[in-house]
Amino acid sequence: MAQQLEAEKTQTTGPIKVSPLASLAFRDYRLLFIGGFFSGSANQMRQAFNLFLVYDISDSVLLVGFTGVFQVIPALTLGLFAGALADVFDRRKLLLIVNSVSMIPPLALGALLITDSIEVWHIFAFTMLTSLINIAQGPARNSLVPKLVPKSHLMNAVTLNGSLQQATFFIGPLVGGILVNAYGAGTTYILNAFLLIPSMVVLLFIRTSGKPEGEGRKVSITMVLDGMRFIVTTRILLGLYLTDFGLSSVGFFRPLLTIMAKDVYEVGPLGLGILYASPAIGAVLGFITMLWIGEVQRKGALFLVAIFFFSLGLAFLGLSQWFWMGMIAGGVLGYTDSISLVLRQTLTQLLAPDEYRGRATAFTRLFAQTGNAIGATEAGVAASFMGPGGALIFGGAIGVVIVLSVGFGWRSLWRYRSFEQ
Repeated sequence: MAQQLEAEKTQTTGPIKVSPLASLAFRDYRLLFIGGFFSGSANQMRQAFNLFLVYDISDSVLLVGFTGVFQVIPALTLGLFAGALADVFDRRKLLLIVNSVSMIPPLALGALLITDSIEVWHIFAFTMLTSLINIAQGPARNSLVPKLVPKSHLMNAVTLNGSLQQATFFIGPLVGGILVNAYGAGTTYILNAFLLIPSMVVLLFIRTSGKPEGEGRKVSITMVLDGMRFIVTTRILLGLYLTDFGLSSVGFFRPLLTIMAKDVYEVGPLGLGILYASPAIGAVLGFITMLWIGEVQRKGALFLVAIFFFSLGLAFLGLSQWFWMGMIAGGVLGYTDSISLVLRQTLTQLLAPDEYRGRATAFTRLFAQTGNAIGATEAGVAASFMGPGGALIFGGAIGVVIVLSVGFGWRSLWRYRSFEQ
């Protein structure tokens, strides 16, 4: 109750100074954060070893690529219904169900490995099942955060979540590699399933209600369409999503890093690994920057500025003829991308009423995933005609046009101020 009163008090005042770890002072958010560490690490560990297993069994790069297809299909086809689930059912209980059912795929894969009966189609099937189970997790978790911290701490909480996600990208595969080396792949999958137990235990101790506000609803196409109507009529969110979708469609640079490393910088596997690490390092620095800033009133303007410099970073990467320049460009891209991610998610949570937060979050994920899928194809096609450098410069130029168009066409996004009375 004291936490709730403090939250209500903070929400009625202007911006306050928020320390980098301020949101962790709130008990329920701290529990959700700890649970996210375990579930995120387990998920990243499993994804990395699914890819490794496919390649180890088939020795086919093409089949490795198909693994990602089976992962993204459920998200693209049913992602919006996942947002509706988060707007109908208790989000805390929904996370409990998701994490408990998520134990099935690693346990099954572990058993298949131990009995030496694993085949590639097993991995594809359980990858799709895992994705199908987990599509409800993102909207439910993100929609729960605004109820656990005051409004003034929301950007800090979102930034901490982003930092946590980056940490699990590193920790999950690393711990998985250590476990495989010590106990073998089959046992590692079994242990991976048990890593989900702490994430469920902490959810049991969260006191804040996870029930969505508003009248009782049923998951339906009508409800999904109502969520679409809300996004379209909320001009700030629509401008936000269109900007992100446009940039993702022309600025998905990661597939081109391999070509740049081999044909432009002429570096080997170690150089490629360093080049791929540079955006991750930049992203960590971006999250640290946002944690240090604490609170920003003009979130919409800063979002557009971050996207503008991301576009310039694309062009800079395309113009880079030396390896060290490519590393700097990769860092700039990771840095600006992480800042735009924090602001996009924070604005979504601030502008969407609680009864729409699940669907709004699902739309964010759908726009990002669809944009990335289109961007991967666009990058390959553009690189085949213009070379990797030309494709990156082209993407940067289009990005600048998108930012300027949204900046002038969506003045409400540029002018948006938090705590404005």
